Amino acid sequence: MKEKMRFGRLFFITVLLFCIFETARLWNSTPAQMASHFDFAGRPDHFATKEQFFGFEIETMFAAVGLGVLIQVLVLITPAEWVNLPNRTYWLAPERREQTVDRLSSFAATLFGIVLLGIHAGFELAAHANLHQPILFNAQLMFVIIAGLFAAGGLMLVWLAISFRVPSPHA
Repeated sequence: MKEKMRFGRLFFITVLLFCIFETARLWNSTPAQMASHFDFAGRPDHFATKEQFFGFEIETMFAAVGLGVLIQVLVLITPAEWVNLPNRTYWLAPERREQTVDRLSSFAATLFGIVLLGIHAGFELAAHANLHQPILFNAQLMFVIIAGLFAAGGLMLVWLAISFRVPSPHA
């Protein structure tokens, strides 16, 4: 019998729904002509229509969601000998394989949920910049967000490696 939905998949779906809701909310509050790209100082250097701006956001999110779902599925169907995992023989033994690949798929879902949040944060900052005069993108906050994405990804990889140690026989 299948386990309940893992945290990673629930997180991924929740983030996706949040991004959809926020994009719709921003659509209703942004101007028809928008700054869509900014220099390092946060000053606009390219403009687009609202349709172009949000069309690009939707395309970007669609690509990230598609890649995230593809990775989650590939993890489930990849032959054991192709999986690069600490202690692969132990974790992919027939009696543990289903639970292990489910954990890996959930990990991928969590990671791509974080990526979706980062992508959306960039678009959200750009949309909010367009709501003020003069238009100024918060480049410092975007730098913090990018650093946070790298830190979260790194911590997740460390957690993943640690979580696939072979359990002690005395445990």
